[in-house]
Amino acid sequence: STIISSSKSSSSFKNDSSLLPSKRQQQQHQHQSSSLSTLSGTTNTHLKSPPSLQPSTTTRTKTTDATNNNNNNSSMDDEYGNMESSGQIYTHPQPYHLESFGLFGHHIPGGRGHHHNHHHYNHHPTTSPLPRGVLHPAYINYNTYGTLNSKRDNVLVICHALTGNSSLEAWWGELLGPGKAFDTDRYFVVCANILGSCYGSCGPSSARPGMDGSDSDDGSGDGGGNVPRNKEGQAIYGIDFPDVSVRDTVRLQLIMLKNELKINSIKCVIGGSFGGMQTMEYCVMAGASRPDMGQSSMGSNGGGTMMMMMANNNDTNKAPPAAVPYGLGEFTTRRNGRIEPFVRSAVPIACGARHTAWQIAISETQRQAVYADPKWNNGRIDPHDPPHAGLSVARQVGMVSYRTPLGYHQKFGRALTDESGPSYGSRAPWQVKSYLEYQGKKFLDRFDPVTYVKLTEQMDSHDVSRGRGTMEEVLSHVEIPVCVLGIDSDILYPLREQEEIAGWLPNGELKIIHSDAGHDGFLLEQDQVAAHIKSFLYSHD
Repeated sequence: STIISSSKSSSSFKNDSSLLPSKRQQQQHQHQSSSLSTLSGTTNTHLKSPPSLQPSTTTRTKTTDATNNNNNNSSMDDEYGNMESSGQIYTHPQPYHLESFGLFGHHIPGGRGHHHNHHHYNHHPTTSPLPRGVLHPAYINYNTYGTLNSKRDNVLVICHALTGNSSLEAWWGELLGPGKAFDTDRYFVVCANILGSCYGSCGPSSARPGMDGSDSDDGSGDGGGNVPRNKEGQAIYGIDFPDVSVRDTVRLQLIMLKNELKINSIKCVIGGSFGGMQTMEYCVMAGASRPDMGQSSMGSNGGGTMMMMMANNNDTNKAPPAAVPYGLGEFTTRRNGRIEPFVRSAVPIACGARHTAWQIAISETQRQAVYADPKWNNGRIDPHDPPHAGLSVARQVGMVSYRTPLGYHQKFGRALTDESGPSYGSRAPWQVKSYLEYQGKKFLDRFDPVTYVKLTEQMDSHDVSRGRGTMEEVLSHVEIPVCVLGIDSDILYPLREQEEIAGWLPNGELKIIHSDAGHDGFLLEQDQVAAHIKSFLYSHD
């Protein structure tokens, strides 16, 4: 693989708010703006599928004020700007079979008597009819920018990280717009929300199927008393939201791109952190050759043999037929007179090919912080009194892992917020303590505990080799050019993991971002990231 270094730049982050959308696309799904910490269900409460949507054909522009609530800590800011849930909604027309349905799950008609072991000490019954491994309805929020060309192939797909959303301008704004890396004069840019998120997609705060509004009778015979509800008393998924894998998210996004937006070919998929994991799945599902199978079963309307089998399987009591290997080379297209991968190139940033024990441990530490809050109640939380203390600590743990010892030393050292206070001990007013508490509290305004637990579990599912063969075998089938970006100070997803990916990929190259910011360098070092992306896009079809 090729290793290219770039010069070090400042790790401070400035929000680019010049591209917030002013003109919503033809069909818009409005949600209350992300005050989700109480799992109130003010987002994702619809059950009916919205009308069919059409892709935007104009660049979305709007100016907004994204004020910094903690100017004193500007170089250590939360990496996100104004977060919202608005956009367009794609709803899958049929029951959506998750990875667990076909591989290790099973369907129990009616759901009666089914027990879901969510955690080793959290044993709770699913009291309403929720078939394991199936979502219906399944829907995701997405936004588009720029103009789709007549060939419908000038498409960039951007994947967001753990707590991001589909409003690309809120977190990678400096890369979006005319003449920038995500050039809206040149490309049709699509950013889709993660399945299970609280920013407009089907997730724990969504209305629970099979229960009408606040009706306490779900047909289970227990009056629905154990069913999670939001502040308004409406039944929601809550902790009973099914286990979703990264593959489930990516497959639904791919179906949306093909069937909803009628995309013929994707020029490049780009994402960092959890977005990089999605990007890796795009490479395997839509950028690889399919071993031991002829191309006759995969056409421009496809999604591969498994997807067509699943789409045509209307009997949800039967698992879909087996296919080889799971999802590998599943999405193809006909372009320039031949069958080729649906995705033509990719840029995964600051991630590995699988979530390692180190990363799972950090995720689990954050989940344990939530579980330790007495208000967690095995996930059966009171929407009026949720486990905010646990979620705040979980976010603080995350904020430490996203940065570096040097970054914390340079910003805070041993400084105190009040020099007249004690210089050590339980009452010492450390600046770093104040910063972490501020970030934890700030996070409560835009996320909820159950969604956070579920999304970290989805992130831990990441392993592109699972059920497909060895990592070397799987990635050897990825035939598209892939530019892997790693950050030299990243302690969460260390550079050796990006080196491994680039080495396994037949057409892979590694480029290094130099930063003291650690993992968050993929968001903070936007000049370096943009330069590498622009160079890669210009040098590949």
